[in-house]
Amino acid sequence: PKYHPPTRAILGRRLLSASLRDEVGCRFGARGMKYTLFPRLDFLAYLTRIHVAYHPGRERTEVARRMIMHMTSEATQRKFPQLKASWELLGYDAPATIDVELVDGRKKRFLAEHYSRREMQDIIDTWQFEAHLTHMKEHSLEKKDEDD
Repeated sequence: PKYHPPTRAILGRRLLSASLRDEVGCRFGARGMKYTLFPRLDFLAYLTRIHVAYHPGRERTEVARRMIMHMTSEATQRKFPQLKASWELLGYDAPATIDVELVDGRKKRFLAEHYSRREMQDIIDTWQFEAHLTHMKEHSLEKKDEDD
């Protein structure tokens, strides 16, 4: 058999030696095995309403345009049937804005042209987390029924 140096790779909580990797059949690239332990939520998760407005002739509106394409796609509409998505092309020179309403009723607005999509996701992550906690408290199996 081929000799492997005693390098180690992390797979979940186990450390696999290089020789054991071949027995298990794991393939590792130069940067290691790729997996996400905590995947990011979709930008549209825990939203009931989203409205995107932008002027197409203005610079840095690519993020708003891509958001419109994402929220109006058939796959997104199947994944989030409760989401009310709307968009507007402005006839005047104004910054691109995104208005969102979370499932708990809070409304937020922010300028889209100052952020990348990843930065917008970082902004909305805390709002989604708080909405998720509220949702879990309301729909918990351990919640005591009023009938008891």
